[in-house]
Amino acid sequence: MRSRPALLCLALLLFLLLTPACNGSSGAGSHQTAGSATLNVRLTDAPIDMSNVQSVNVTLTGVTVYPEDSGTVLQVADPGTEMAGDAGAVPISLTTYPATFDLLTLTGGATALLASGEIPAGSYSRIRLEISDATLVYLDGTSVSLKIDSHKVDVPIRFEAAAGTDLSVTLDFDAAASVQVNETASDTFILRPVVTPVPSN
Repeated sequence: MRSRPALLCLALLLFLLLTPACNGSSGAGSHQTAGSATLNVRLTDAPIDMSNVQSVNVTLTGVTVYPEDSGTVLQVADPGTEMAGDAGAVPISLTTYPATFDLLTLTGGATALLASGEIPAGSYSRIRLEISDATLVYLDGTSVSLKIDSHKVDVPIRFEAAAGTDLSVTLDFDAAASVQVNETASDTFILRPVVTPVPSN
């Protein structure tokens, strides 16, 4: 049988050996005070894989062109809001009825007539598209409704309309960049329109 002093010495030795391990624990109850750390919190909204998509149908209910106010400087604003530079201009509505377009059929140089109408001669600064509905259709026939991020999309585009002429402008509605999936909201599919003017030849 070991003597009492020997047992006390053994207990003290075990205490000294275990104390550093406990202090270095990284468990939920630990509190780190030495040094510092950098925390990066990231959110992504990536384009979806279009390889298994048959069509991306977008319904437009309005196409409006805005004359440029030559007295002020045009500045791009948030989609759906007025732009500085055309506050005094009278917009011209070319389309007021719904029409649906499959964006995936408008590739490789293919185009579709979006709207047509007479406009006063002069300078123009932008075109506004109004979107009411959007649907994604997979190759197996199943479809998914897209949540529309903005129902009004302003496309800055300057052009001149001379009296007696017949002119055309083309807008590029990028389906791959516009259709996204928000993985933090139960895989909600979003239409975040990316529309840019195509330079004229």
